[in-house]
Amino acid sequence: MDLWQMVLTDHANIVELCREVLRATGTGPNGRAGLFAELDVELERHFRAEERAIHPALARDDRTRNYLTELGQERQEIRRRMDELAARPDVNGRDWAQDFKQLAGMISHAFTLEEGVVMTLARTIIEPHELDTMRIAYEREKIASIEARRWHMPQAMMPSRYGASTGMVFGILAGVAAVGTAALLWSQTRQRASSNRPLRPVRHEPEPPFPLRSGVIDNRLSRSGGMGRPAGGATAGGTAGAAMARQGFASGDEAGPPGTPASGSGDNPAQDTSWFSSANPPRAPSGLSTGLQPGGLSPGGGPAASTGSIGTGGAQTGGQDTGSLKRDGR
Repeated sequence: MDLWQMVLTDHANIVELCREVLRATGTGPNGRAGLFAELDVELERHFRAEERAIHPALARDDRTRNYLTELGQERQEIRRRMDELAARPDVNGRDWAQDFKQLAGMISHAFTLEEGVVMTLARTIIEPHELDTMRIAYEREKIASIEARRWHMPQAMMPSRYGASTGMVFGILAGVAAVGTAALLWSQTRQRASSNRPLRPVRHEPEPPFPLRSGVIDNRLSRSGGMGRPAGGATAGGTAGAAMARQGFASGDEAGPPGTPASGSGDNPAQDTSWFSSANPPRAPSGLSTGLQPGGLSPGGGPAASTGSIGTGGAQTGGQDTGSLKRDGR
């Protein structure tokens, strides 16, 4: 069936549906109101298919352009009267039937103009290969209109209008939606499982009893068991002053009160090591007078290494006598 045969078949079906509307009475699917609603759908589907698939090619020729203008005016009047009759409540009344009879005459006149003039000129204007393309476009428009009504979607969104299978496209979309839903559920299940896991304590590195400022003292122990060197560019004099401060006295002069920096440590508070901490424990005095041992000890060593001490209570004296010596028999 070529394009013009499809158009003539649609015209015949619409004219027959108009006769059924006039003969129908009562209510229900086969009543006058139901048949009129079906006529409205079929008439609008036919008009849109012709206007989108056939009229653009006919508008290129001057011989058919004027007829298309007259045909368009008649279709606007038909649509207006169809809307008026659809809004009236007296569908089964005599007045409504008379008005519809006039509308059916206008539809028949429009079809006669189209078949007798426009289609006759179109057969001489349109090439055979273009006619086949227009037939496919006309058929797709009608199928898209039927599917749009079934799916309650706009006709422009139907895949059949563009040559694709509507069932296949909707099946692919449904599959993609199912996969996306499954992925979302799986992600939520993993999040719930991870949130239900018992909490594990996080191990932290041991910290000193109080925080130390960065770059003040390197509190790492050396291999020899002593304290590390002061961090950050200490001079030789500052290193010596820090060592003397760890022994408990200041270099050169008498020791000041606790917390006073040694003279060799300079004015930089970052090199002050005269205070005690877990990283700088106090050490025993080594024989010189300090704030902790005002009397001092002999330079030779501790109390056990002194000789001739009086009243040491039996400490080691290197084999020498201890106590006061008796002279002249006293």
